[in-house]
Amino acid sequence: AGFTHERVLRAPAAGRFWPQVDFGDRVAAGAAVGVVTQADLRTPVYAQAPGMIRGLLYPGLTVWPGMKIGDIEPRADSRFLTTISDKALAIGGAVLTAVMTWLNQK
Repeated sequence: AGFTHERVLRAPAAGRFWPQVDFGDRVAAGAAVGVVTQADLRTPVYAQAPGMIRGLLYPGLTVWPGMKIGDIEPRADSRFLTTISDKALAIGGAVLTAVMTWLNQK
C-alpha cells in the first residue's frame, strides 16, 4: 500500500508502554495508539499510517526510544492479520535451506 517505515510503531521515549488499541483495531494516520510513561511524563505514540493493528507489545513492558513496539497492516484486511507474510516465508525458507545445506556437509 506504499508504506514502509510508516507501518512500524516505535517508542518515542524511554519508559513503560501502555497500548490504547488492540490487535485488529483499525487506526487512522495520526491516531494515538498508546502512551509511554516514565515517572509523571506521558509521551503519546501515534500511528504514522492508516490500517489495522497487526502486532503490539504487551502492556507495561519497558521500552527505549526508537524500539519497535508494534506493526500496522496498511491493507486493513483482517485476512493479513492471521497469515504469514511473504517476507517471513522467504526468510524462513532461506534459513531452512541454509541449515539443511550445513547439515548435509557434515
